[in-house]
Amino acid sequence: LLPVLLAIIVFPTAMYDTRELIAWGREFPIVTPFHPPMMVWIGGIVDRLFGTSAAVMILTGQLLIAVGLVYFYRTLRLATTRDNALLFTFLYGTSSYTIFAPLSFALNADILQLTSWPAVVFHFLRAVQSNRMRDWIAFGFWSAVAVLTKYNAVVLFFGMASSILLLPACRQVLKRPGFYAAIATGVVLILPHIVAVLRHSAAFEYGLDHFDFQNPLSQRLAGVAELLAGYLTFAIPGYLIIAIGLWKGFLKIHVPEPDQSSASRFLLFTTVSAHIALVVLVMITGLNFLARFAAPYIMLTFLAVAPLMEWSERGKSWVKRSVVPFIAGLYLVAGIAVAVVFTTFASHSAMQEPTAEAARLILKDWDSKYTCGPAYFVGGRQTTYGVGIEAGRNVTALAYREIAGATWYDDNKLRKGGAVVMDTDPE
Repeated sequence: LLPVLLAIIVFPTAMYDTRELIAWGREFPIVTPFHPPMMVWIGGIVDRLFGTSAAVMILTGQLLIAVGLVYFYRTLRLATTRDNALLFTFLYGTSSYTIFAPLSFALNADILQLTSWPAVVFHFLRAVQSNRMRDWIAFGFWSAVAVLTKYNAVVLFFGMASSILLLPACRQVLKRPGFYAAIATGVVLILPHIVAVLRHSAAFEYGLDHFDFQNPLSQRLAGVAELLAGYLTFAIPGYLIIAIGLWKGFLKIHVPEPDQSSASRFLLFTTVSAHIALVVLVMITGLNFLARFAAPYIMLTFLAVAPLMEWSERGKSWVKRSVVPFIAGLYLVAGIAVAVVFTTFASHSAMQEPTAEAARLILKDWDSKYTCGPAYFVGGRQTTYGVGIEAGRNVTALAYREIAGATWYDDNKLRKGGAVVMDTDPE
């Protein structure tokens, strides 16, 4: 709830990416100019029900992260003890990424992966154990959700496929009808999007733009460094607490029990394979990787490491007496500091822009001159989406570079209703 409270008190305006997905979500497109459509669908639904408030968008994102945390915990319960699963879920769920990233990237595809990826892994492991059709169908459903959230789900599937081929306990699924029913379910769910992309390839082309075979070695190494930077930044304070626990003897290396070893090996093999695939993509294909893309890979690492650890009774007591109050106090102080700085000292934040007031003034001026429209707000990305989504649901907001890839753009509507064209001075 901390980022939600900060949004209510200090940052009432959604950041740029969230503004964009709200604007696109009002059209509920099957394909967008840049991304798979899941995040804009969710943003559009929230906007329809509750409006454009940053706090509501962030709250929705946090609830979806909570769903991911439930799946994270349930996955660990297949591979380790209850206490261990609880402790690692707590450390992962109180990472700096889940606390502060939603302020800037509420409902962004990178964050939504923290819901779909653990769900995919959990339902696969459950299906392997139970071979129940409902588990296979759930695996197929969440796999489709992951693909429709962000195309890099293919890295997760590569990691899982490697585990299936390398681990005898998992290889048996290749003989089960349920596995192919899951694949069929996923394909059916993403098929409309695939057809749309074949007709309007802007989103796929945007994805390909992230690969550059001409990148120099220094830039490829910088991509790997970005991954490491993501680990150093976003996994705090969890990995520090794990390191301290190992140092003080509260935590020790543990061999999983026989009934949990197959799930533990699957998590480890999947995580290692996914990271190898990612590094190969960065180093060989020139994939441009940013630190903020690291979040789902950190999640996989926590899943892989947890079953290999065991907390002593002294360690559990240490967590209750010291770690939990420390993390609570840390974020309380950080939250107060952020609120004071951006309320009193900081000059400006995009999350404090008076976009609703700007929209009211622009529409007042428009209505004093014209009897039609405006049908569109077009211009620079930051201003257009910020003000455009506050101008009413009958207005379509589109940035310059997105017009060509927006399947919902209607030239006749523009000419009949007119447009507000706005931009910032630098742009």
